[in-house]
Amino acid sequence: MRVRDGVRFRDMFRLDCGRDMFLEACHIERSALGWIEGIDDIIRSHLVENLPEIVRRNFPGEYYGLLIKPIPEHDLPAYIFMVSLVCYETVGVDPENDFSPLIVCWLGGDIQANLSELIAHEVRSVDWDKHAVNGSI
Repeated sequence: MRVRDGVRFRDMFRLDCGRDMFLEACHIERSALGWIEGIDDIIRSHLVENLPEIVRRNFPGEYYGLLIKPIPEHDLPAYIFMVSLVCYETVGVDPENDFSPLIVCWLGGDIQANLSELIAHEVRSVDWDKHAVNGSI
């Protein structure tokens, strides 16, 4: 089991819907990365517009679903959090596939000491069946 930044990869998280998710990868970066200075509203607008591309750049491939949680109005939180999760059950009944992956992205202003708890809190209410896609080995 790999450990990076206090997160044990392959940690399990239980969603409110009862599904068990396993953490495959975690990426955190500054939300204003690449901006030296500028007007906050312009930086925020650029980030909101380009967030799907930022996530796909960090998690290339099309074998997973993508959920970008609502971005807070006005203020631009300091960090972009992206996690790759996998459930070893498919979405719906699908005998052709073996699992369902999903990338979840959100913005936050603080990196707490316990990153696993932060991730668990942020993904707990995800509607897995709505956002994940099926995959096969």
